[in-house]
Amino acid sequence: MKRFGKVIIGVAILFAGIAFSALLWITRPEAAKKEEIINLPVVEYMTVSKGEEIFQLPSQGIIQPDKRTQLSAEVGGKVIEVSPAFEAGMQVSKGDVLIRIDKTDYEATEAQAASNLAEAEVSLASEEAKADQAMRDWRRLGNAGEPSALLARKPQLKSARARVASARAALAKAGNDLERTTIRAPYDGIIASTSTELGNYLAPAAPVGEIYTISPFEVRLPLSVDSAAFLPGNAKGHPEGIAEIRATAAGKTRRWKAEIIRSEGEIDRSTRSLYLVARVGESIDASGIQIRPGLYVDALIPSRPLSNVAKIPFRAFRDLNELVIIKEGDLIDFRRVTVIHREGDFVYVSDGLKEGERISLTELPDLVAGMRVDASPAAMKSRETKNPLSE
Repeated sequence: MKRFGKVIIGVAILFAGIAFSALLWITRPEAAKKEEIINLPVVEYMTVSKGEEIFQLPSQGIIQPDKRTQLSAEVGGKVIEVSPAFEAGMQVSKGDVLIRIDKTDYEATEAQAASNLAEAEVSLASEEAKADQAMRDWRRLGNAGEPSALLARKPQLKSARARVASARAALAKAGNDLERTTIRAPYDGIIASTSTELGNYLAPAAPVGEIYTISPFEVRLPLSVDSAAFLPGNAKGHPEGIAEIRATAAGKTRRWKAEIIRSEGEIDRSTRSLYLVARVGESIDASGIQIRPGLYVDALIPSRPLSNVAKIPFRAFRDLNELVIIKEGDLIDFRRVTVIHREGDFVYVSDGLKEGERISLTELPDLVAGMRVDASPAAMKSRETKNPLSE
């Protein structure tokens, strides 16, 4: 009996435990369900807009005068006068006397040449009279036909005329030599250097100094073969355009305009560059500063207008010619494009992009094609090109 009672108590305790466990299960608190959140990379994008673009081709060069002349003595002699203006840096006008050479010997030579010419002319007049008399005698004697050349004194006349021509040429040369004892400025210019002084003896062709034109000035501007392909050209295919040249001094940038007048034609093999020659029309800038030969300048040369070109910020590129494209559904892909020019913070693309496509401007590591991103339009401040020569 006692054993039966123990079984009953055990069963009761078992059922009581099961009932209590069931009660706890039923009355348990439920945890709040949260949706799983996927953090997508946030990127900014720009929309491709294609159109006509003109970009600036950078170059540099050194200002040179349009003409630079080595002055030389055309005749020999002692320097007896030197102009005060014949000093480096002095400005002279065309025809100004720079140097005088002792002309005593040349005056004597001219006088002798004049005397020789007078004698030759007298001799010629005498021969002409003799020839005329010979013809009258021939006809007076009743001879028919023409006399022989010797009888008509034709060889003597020819010789006399030749002596006159020779004497006249000698006189002209003597006069030129006398004139050349004065060395004059060949054009309006500035004396670059001098190499003679008062009292020096000059031999013919001896250098005495150097002069260059005041204006216009020229500058040689090298461009790579690739850049030269974008130059505008005239009907004959020669490059043309107006370049802006700049030089910085004392913290200020000076600007001048230079017209491209020609190219040197041949490509430099060592640098694969084509040299353009630009002429500076106004040698004084807006602030009154005079440009000078030897000045190093930077230059910007405008390209010809290029159509169907996209202007993309350089920061959008993964490498030299690959962009990140955001496709429909905000999925990314990679695109190889054709870059034709870089200018400042922008790159010009001719092929590989379509109008309206979205380009990522955000640099992200470990990008994979097909990855989803959170794309938003970038606040583009300006699409203006940053000038590589801006102050």
